[in-house]
Amino acid sequence: MSKIFQKISIAFVLLLTVSLTLASTVYANSMASIDYHIELQEDGSGIITETRQMYLTEDTEIYIVMENLGGSEVTDFHVSDFGEPLTYQPDWDIHASREEKAGKYGIVETSNGLELSWGIGEYGEHEYTVTYTITDMVRQLEDGQGMNWRFFNGKDNINPEQATITITGPQPFTADNTLIWGYGFEGKIHLEDGQLVSWSNTALTDENYITILMQFLDSPFQPRLSLDQTLSEQQEIANEGSSYNDASSDSDNFIVTLMIIGLAIIAVFVGVIALVYGLAYSRAVKQANPLITGMKRIKMNEDKYYRSVPYQYGEITDIAYLLKGLGKGGIEAYFNAFMLKWLKEERLSITKEDTGHFRKKEATVIKFDQRESFYSEFENRFWQLISSAANSDGVLYDDQIKKWARKHYKEIQKIETDLPKKSKQLLIKEYYIEEIDVKYLGRMTTKVVKGTAKGEQLYNHIVQFENYLKDFSLLSEREVQEVALWDDLLIWASLYGIAEQVAEQLEKFHPKYFEETHISYTDIYLMHAFSRNMSSGYSSAVSAASGGGGSTSFGGGGGSFGGGGGGSR
Repeated sequence: MSKIFQKISIAFVLLLTVSLTLASTVYANSMASIDYHIELQEDGSGIITETRQMYLTEDTEIYIVMENLGGSEVTDFHVSDFGEPLTYQPDWDIHASREEKAGKYGIVETSNGLELSWGIGEYGEHEYTVTYTITDMVRQLEDGQGMNWRFFNGKDNINPEQATITITGPQPFTADNTLIWGYGFEGKIHLEDGQLVSWSNTALTDENYITILMQFLDSPFQPRLSLDQTLSEQQEIANEGSSYNDASSDSDNFIVTLMIIGLAIIAVFVGVIALVYGLAYSRAVKQANPLITGMKRIKMNEDKYYRSVPYQYGEITDIAYLLKGLGKGGIEAYFNAFMLKWLKEERLSITKEDTGHFRKKEATVIKFDQRESFYSEFENRFWQLISSAANSDGVLYDDQIKKWARKHYKEIQKIETDLPKKSKQLLIKEYYIEEIDVKYLGRMTTKVVKGTAKGEQLYNHIVQFENYLKDFSLLSEREVQEVALWDDLLIWASLYGIAEQVAEQLEKFHPKYFEETHISYTDIYLMHAFSRNMSSGYSSAVSAASGGGGSTSFGGGGGSFGGGGGGSR
């Protein structure tokens, strides 16, 4: 009898333990996912939008810890729940009841920073959208610019089952000017369509955090704050203890610790000095009336049209510097434009054919006349580069181009680097733009690019011509006898990345066009596929080379600002 009672007791204890475990799992606060969308601005600030899918069963509020800001400030804090805005409550009282906090949010000042807080309200499912701006996320380094930021800290937090991060900038991030790393979680990080995208592969725990390091080699921002570091020094600090390094030692860790302590000590001094320099720099640049680029230039020309090819005095590569300032005219765009130009001039042909001995597969084939050469430097470099991918008969199959681009990425990278650089030199020579030295704080100088009268006109026409191409109703105005001009429209549309859309509208309005030209409607799509495969192979090779993404690291991320701690209380 005693043995039976003993067995029943053990079973009861086990059942009770399992029940309590399940209860704590089911009824504790949880977060199914957290999505970060960060919009980096020209001044180095970031507009952050967090979307949190949560199930809450206890406590009265959620809070985010904002510490270790290193001179940055948090502004424009707002919260909504399932799209319904919460009301800002000044003098937030963390000890208030759940009912008093319901539908409200506020800020708590601490000795080390801030806490962004909002009331839970009713228990159950919530979809919180939290937005705020952090100034000076991007810092000026000695030889470039960098953002090293911790967005989330798992310790004592409500950890998500899944995390995603998207970061955009005033101009698209490309593999040749942006290096990226992710720390503190198991996942992936890549550059896609000019954005950083990253995600976790496993649920986050107390041991995890989310730190993103981005380095900008061409200094696209105008940050106020700076760090006394080079790009490589910042990278070394962040990679210490991470899987990005093959090994680490105690002495290295000690050095990194000293460096971090040193950085913390000088942070106040650097912040003050950087603020003075930053204000003086910004004022001097603004007074110099610099060339307007990006969205500001696009908005200047909103609803304005220019109906002719905007630049007819030289090669299409001459304006690469201006196109880059608009986020257009990348390596893929120029590759596509030249392929269409050569097709129009019958320097190459494109066909479909069956390949394979047993399993037939339709392949796209490009045939080059390998004897061709060009007077234009860049057109010749593009031709020599792509035709070298063909076999001895001048034939190139679509399934070969991606592998070829991976292998020859350095040659492609050299062209991509030279395009805007030499374009800028030519535009200065032809007096479309000018580069002047601007003084600030006495002896300090910086270079500022300005547009001349004809350069401003050209830049506006470039934007207005894209507006014209995008307003497909205007294409119907074209007369049939303008077929030769339509070829140029398609080539230019490639520079803007809209050749397929323009071709579709041309076929709709003027179906005879493709009967009277060397470029067919199908050719447009096949050429675009070739260009996309080339760009994909090139980008993946650059990424694999260094700082281009791939897998994130469970450890590392030293030297970062921010924190992202918090949870519920």
